[in-house]
Amino acid sequence: MSTYQSKKAAGLLLAGILIAGAAAPAAEAAKEAPKVLVNGVNYALDKEPLVKDGRTLVPLRGIFEALGATVDWDQYEQTITATRGKNEIFLQVNKTKAKVNDMEIELSVPAQNMSGTTMVPLRFIAEALGTYCVYYADQNLITITDRVES
Repeated sequence: MSTYQSKKAAGLLLAGILIAGAAAPAAEAAKEAPKVLVNGVNYALDKEPLVKDGRTLVPLRGIFEALGATVDWDQYEQTITATRGKNEIFLQVNKTKAKVNDMEIELSVPAQNMSGTTMVPLRFIAEALGTYCVYYADQNLITITDRVES
């Protein structure tokens, strides 16, 4: 190998090490669970939000209760019934359909039971409870805010 080729190979190796080293902190930050703000309040949830099939899944009970909903779990049927004001929400684990009052909603991924916690797509929270839900990937932040009726 010529001196030029050796220097070029060493330069490429060094560049690769620098890129990998710079990517490591970003990868570590991405592993952290997103921070969740419900109406501006930071909530520690019983299960960390996660991304599955390109969808952000969040723990239903913790967020629904933070928004003032009551949540009932039927272990035998694997169903959840939640009530908030005049809204009644019904869904079943591993199904892609849910009901809000008499309206059927298609979930982008099914509700899932993960270690005793029902995880649902973030968008479902907005559809079911009439809230604004946004995931800010650059800040690793989920905000859920009640809509203000005028």
